[in-house]
Amino acid sequence: MAGSSTSSSTKIPPFMFKHLQIVGNEMEFPESQLSLLPEKMVDFNSLKDNGFDVKPYFSAQGWDKYFDMLNGPIYPDLLKKFWMKARVFSEYEAKQEELAAIERDPSLKGKTR
Repeated sequence: MAGSSTSSSTKIPPFMFKHLQIVGNEMEFPESQLSLLPEKMVDFNSLKDNGFDVKPYFSAQGWDKYFDMLNGPIYPDLLKKFWMKARVFSEYEAKQEELAAIERDPSLKGKTR
């Protein structure tokens, strides 16, 4: 039923395109070597089996939808693409980036990210 779908697409504002960059993979191994370990963030059944039936307390406060979201679908292909391109910055690199931004725009001095 893909043809009958009525989803609305969100357009990216034009000013954002100038900041987009196509980057290569940061990881030095093939994506196929990544393995994901999907698990539930909060496993109420396991807690109950071990004598801690706490789900009714959260349900009474209206938290069911939140935990459904936490324990919701996982997109392994998207996660692998993300981690292949992820780059971790050291504190030094982050400070250098901050100083460069302040040099370009002095009004940023003293502001937080």
